[in-house]
Amino acid sequence: MGRFTRQQTFLLALLFTLGLLVAPRSVAWALDAPARGRSFLATAPDTSVAITLTEFTITPASITVPLGEPVTFVVTNAGGAQHNLVVELESRGIEQRLFATNLLPGETRRVTFTFDASGNWEMYCPVGNHRALGMQGTIQVAERTTPTPAPTAQPTPSPPVATATPVPTAVPTVVSSPSPTAGPVTTPTPVSTPRATPPFQVAPRSGQPQAGSSGIVVALGLALLTGGLLLTARRRGKHSGTTSG
Repeated sequence: MGRFTRQQTFLLALLFTLGLLVAPRSVAWALDAPARGRSFLATAPDTSVAITLTEFTITPASITVPLGEPVTFVVTNAGGAQHNLVVELESRGIEQRLFATNLLPGETRRVTFTFDASGNWEMYCPVGNHRALGMQGTIQVAERTTPTPAPTAQPTPSPPVATATPVPTAVPTVVSSPSPTAGPVTTPTPVSTPRATPPFQVAPRSGQPQAGSSGIVVALGLALLTGGLLLTARRRGKHSGTTSG
């Protein structure tokens, strides 16, 4: 065979290291197969309980778990000797060893178990005479009580509130104004203007000349005088012409 290169040597060393890390866990998984066969769930359970094992006590010594639901036990061996854990319901003939191999000092393992019968179960360490030395406890399995919903307070009906009936508002009635009726046209009566009454003339006394008559006389006199003067002037003209001829 040819020599390995440096890269191939590194890959082989890495695979060998991973094998050393994975192998113990694989062996423990295979050894715990019987315990896992009883209601083991890979998903996160609803209830988790931490148990500590020492010489020669189980802490806590009393726990309560629900009926018919998966319970995950996180068991830690805090003592100096090997320990294990068994759950038992003697009245039903049920006895289950949780781990196929004992837990070494300082080791912690997890396992899920479902309690399918209610009552007081026992838990103890089956190694040697550890149970007789007091390494045991009690598991109370009870149905999970469903909280009763508090009754909802029904609202007290309020008395009906009297609704005020609106008073109809009086609509003002519009009174139509009567159309003016054409009355008879009154023709104004002409008012007669009183004529001025001429002043009463007093007749002149007899024997005195009237003012009108005197004027007429003067006019006639002037006319006669004017005519005479004209006639005299014409005559003189004619006479002068005859003489010169």
